[in-house]
Amino acid sequence: MIRRSSKWGVLILLVVGLACLQLGCGLVSRITPAASPPTVSPQPATDPTARPTPKPAASGVIIPALPGPGSAGQEAALLPDARQDLAGLAGIPSYTMAVDIDYAAGAFRGASRVSYTNQETVPLESLYFRLLPNAGKSYGGGSLEVTQVKVGGQPAGTRLSLSDTVLEVALAQPLEAGRTTLVEMAFSGEVPLDFGGESNPDGYGIYNLSQGVLALSGWYPILAVYDANGWNLDPVSAMGDSVYSDMAFYSVDVMASSDLVLATSGVLVEESGERRRFVSGPSRDFFMIMSPDFQVSSLDVGGVRLSSYSLPGHAGAGEVALAAAAGSLEVYNHRFGAYPYTELDIVEAPMRNASGVEYPGVFLVGSDLYTDPDQLSFTITTAHEVAHQWWYNLVGNDVFAEPWLDESLATYSSNIYLQETYGEDAYQGYASYWLDRVERLRADGEDDVVTRPLAYFESLENPAVYSAVTYNKGALFLKSLREEIGDQAFFAALQAYYAGHKYRITRTDDLLEAFETAAGRQLDDLYDEWLYSAHE
Repeated sequence: MIRRSSKWGVLILLVVGLACLQLGCGLVSRITPAASPPTVSPQPATDPTARPTPKPAASGVIIPALPGPGSAGQEAALLPDARQDLAGLAGIPSYTMAVDIDYAAGAFRGASRVSYTNQETVPLESLYFRLLPNAGKSYGGGSLEVTQVKVGGQPAGTRLSLSDTVLEVALAQPLEAGRTTLVEMAFSGEVPLDFGGESNPDGYGIYNLSQGVLALSGWYPILAVYDANGWNLDPVSAMGDSVYSDMAFYSVDVMASSDLVLATSGVLVEESGERRRFVSGPSRDFFMIMSPDFQVSSLDVGGVRLSSYSLPGHAGAGEVALAAAAGSLEVYNHRFGAYPYTELDIVEAPMRNASGVEYPGVFLVGSDLYTDPDQLSFTITTAHEVAHQWWYNLVGNDVFAEPWLDESLATYSSNIYLQETYGEDAYQGYASYWLDRVERLRADGEDDVVTRPLAYFESLENPAVYSAVTYNKGALFLKSLREEIGDQAFFAALQAYYAGHKYRITRTDDLLEAFETAAGRQLDDLYDEWLYSAHE
């Protein structure tokens, strides 16, 4: 994601991700969150010995049937060479959802069935879901309310915490390793109008109704990540990405007015009246955006259908975005490895505070940039967001603990695109901008360690430090590393990193080991200089 700031009078690249909104949940039990909740907790309850209690079911809820993972539906979202990957992904979660959207009201009601297989080595007593639009910040304002939860067809005990952004679902019996359970939910949401207004200054427009565009990010309860430390339940950040999730399959039925033009993760596989069904390949999230005013242009790049969605008066800018996305896709396919999906959508959206936001198979570019598509920031934003399909979605990382992993790579990747499309002067010019930002930090005594977690940067209360260190200094590290080990080893390392960790979650050591393996030597001095040191 890219955020703009007026500091130094230039475009500042900054991660801005999903956050949460405050809501009231009538049929889901509450707890009061601790003043300083733990970042990772297997059971974030006020009383760790208490068990959530079942709540009465809402009437009239219809939860759709669940297709099997790796079905023909999922194959439709993948290129032929990528379909072989499905066999190794049969155990990942599978979401089957139906949602009825009231576009004019900015509201929706939905239901989901989640097939979850315990792929850990320990039994699980509860599952945890994130209700991302419930804490304000980048969502602006609005709500996501869960009104019914069943596990295995029976009412399940639930508990809300962390400003209603964490929903614990108790299991009647511990879920043993390798066993599968079904979690059914009914939910509803209300989307803020015009970013949530001045009372919500952090709203980006990712969960929003503005200028005829309805954006639905984080519109459903999404599973939290379980790892060696337990369930990852970090507080939503005001300046960084807040979606940390495993790969999953999605099948989504959308009921919405037939005059609405939709762009989504996944692909459209069935349409009847106002009902449209979309399915995804392995994906970290499922995003939707819609407007009756979108105008669409498309082209084919190596079997991938690229589509550009622009608003009235911006058709020319939409073509520029489409060309930049197509060029980026070709460069990244060659340099990193093949993009596996059959579609990629570029969508113009009204945004505040942000210039671009990434989602699986689709990304947003702010409407402000469409007014002057010849400026370099328009091309850079597009190339950066395309790169996030590799670095964030296909190769995942903990955006709270190690935000630099995807953002530094996406930033440097966009300059690889500039270099191979516009030449060496463009490449060095953009790198000079990074260096200027970092040198300004050092002059102000604000340089910092690239690999620090998001919470640390948030504690500084200076987003400019976060963006300059995580994006620009991290990208300068990659530029210096490439110069040190040479192009052959550098790109061999990125290809090995992508191939070896596609659909998984990586750590910093995974990337650094890939570079040392490709270079055939240790690179500790370079790592210490750029990643683990702050200079004055």
